[in-house]
Amino acid sequence: MDTIRVQAELLGLLRNGAGVEELQQLQDHSAQIVHDPDQRRLLTESVQAAFSIQKLQAIQLQREKGLLAVLETAQDLTAIRDLELVLQAIVRRARQIFATDIGYLTHYDRIRNDFYIRATDGATSDRFRNVRVPPDHGICGHVLKHKTPYHCNNYMQDQGFTHDNGIDLAIADEGVCSLLGAPLMVGNHCIGILCVCDRQPRSHEPWEISMLATLAAQAAIAIENARLFQETQVALQQVSEANAMLHRHTTELADAAEAHEQMTKLAARGGTVTDILQMVASLLGGEVALLNEAEQLTYHASAPTISNTAQLADLFQNIAVQDLVHKALTQSRLSGQSQTVAPAPDLLLKIAAITGANGLLGAMLILSRGAMSETQVRTFERGALVAGVALLSEERSKHALSSRSIATIRSLVTWQQEPLNVLQALTEPLGLDLNAPLRIMTLHIESNHLEYALRRIRPRLPGSVLMETLDGLIVAIYAAHDADETEAAVRSKLIQDPRLSVVGVYSDTIAQIKALPPCFRSLKRCIDVLLALKRDNELVSESLFAMYALLFEQRGTKDLTSFIQAGVGDLITHDLRRHTDMCGTLLAYLDASQSFKIAADALGIHVNTLRQRLETIDQLLGDWRNSSKTLEIHIALRMHKLNSSLSRVIE
Repeated sequence: MDTIRVQAELLGLLRNGAGVEELQQLQDHSAQIVHDPDQRRLLTESVQAAFSIQKLQAIQLQREKGLLAVLETAQDLTAIRDLELVLQAIVRRARQIFATDIGYLTHYDRIRNDFYIRATDGATSDRFRNVRVPPDHGICGHVLKHKTPYHCNNYMQDQGFTHDNGIDLAIADEGVCSLLGAPLMVGNHCIGILCVCDRQPRSHEPWEISMLATLAAQAAIAIENARLFQETQVALQQVSEANAMLHRHTTELADAAEAHEQMTKLAARGGTVTDILQMVASLLGGEVALLNEAEQLTYHASAPTISNTAQLADLFQNIAVQDLVHKALTQSRLSGQSQTVAPAPDLLLKIAAITGANGLLGAMLILSRGAMSETQVRTFERGALVAGVALLSEERSKHALSSRSIATIRSLVTWQQEPLNVLQALTEPLGLDLNAPLRIMTLHIESNHLEYALRRIRPRLPGSVLMETLDGLIVAIYAAHDADETEAAVRSKLIQDPRLSVVGVYSDTIAQIKALPPCFRSLKRCIDVLLALKRDNELVSESLFAMYALLFEQRGTKDLTSFIQAGVGDLITHDLRRHTDMCGTLLAYLDASQSFKIAADALGIHVNTLRQRLETIDQLLGDWRNSSKTLEIHIALRMHKLNSSLSRVIE
């Protein structure tokens, strides 16, 4: 009967959710009142089963608390408008669910490229709360890289991640031992880490890791929703301001003077070029665009009533229309008044030049289906004047950025380079990654066309390309993976421009930053050789000219011509008079290391024919097989091949 009574008490305790201590007390009491060995063994088994059931009940209760916390957090996402309060609630609940000493949430700072603690609960150390974690150190770095939760029993001794002295000091200051962290994911991007810590060793069950990951996902949703909500508010504010502006302009269309005053006010309060174009388009009910100094479309705006908002841009793809605009722009610049052209039937294009103290800044265009009234023309010209003021303001900003870019390029190509960390600090805001393989390019253009060339090419370049004028040249430094796009843009926008005379050289891929200065010097030597050879409108590889550039550094056209004439002038004259190719034959023979068979195969002729040609060459050049003279002749032949205009010079 005592055994049955004890078992009944066990069931009662389990039903009431008793803890381990109460079950232990009942076990001790039963050992005193039950003496029969079989009954005692049976009772011991019952008590052990009760302990197991109690443990399962505790785990289930803990899971239920976790699910309840998840539900409460989901309610907070809709009920609490303050993001910081939501994140603080998530951290607090995470700490409660896991009964840990500390809970905290870090957020990834894209500007500083590190993590900082955004919400914490249970932490007592200021150093811990204010620590900044680099993206490749600590548990934050591990979770950011692998985008999966991470757990450690002893942070200081764990070698699963890269340690950092500053982080370790903060961890030690707070007394953290074990730590569990889960990523805050938005799509494929990790924007932060949710962590729970204990000041003693501890392991976590799989369901606990899953629960923390769920809370981290909700924190990510809260942060992303807050960002989207903020962007929506900004967008709504901008739309509201734009609608108010359009409404105000519509009411002022009848009075041109009032429209002029409104544009002046807009410029005075710092309105952008886009704002001004939109105002002109709304006032005149047309499609407006802005050309830069290189006569390329840069800004575009249309009245709300226009359905086809890309008609002007489509028209400008036509070369004939570009020529019409160029002539009208020249006339407008000289006369100080807008000009009209007809790019297509029933279409009129009005052009007004925009000038500054240093010359042409660009032009404003407006496309209409009918003739503009005198009042509309004055409004359009006043709009061009106001846009010029905004352009000058932008020019100052661009000049400041260009100055930084020039200083950065100079720092990279100078012989006494700054340390790598200093150079990285200079290039990082400009988008150039010094850890990636690089290339460098130099372009020679007439000095009065340098700015025009830069304006023409810059809109076509990848965002990370540094391109500025330096030492009378245009110098570009860019990532190797952008080489094809950059070099293609230079060829299409500069080399093929009939208004420019361009000679350019680009390097092979450069893996070490220290190689930039000698490479830049070699490129400048190559430019000098190309100019001496009277090459024009070409972009070539440094490897093609590097040796000759070094040999003929600081030599002019006359020096190169004299060298070639002295070496193979008789061959060149013979070829010109008899329409033969003795120069090509000898070059192929020397390139083949004086192998008859290889040279004959390269020329596509019989070996005996080659021998006959070489006999003729012997008669023309005399003792050319002398080793030192052979080298000079070989170089002269290569220079002759590179110099496409030399034949006319000698002739």
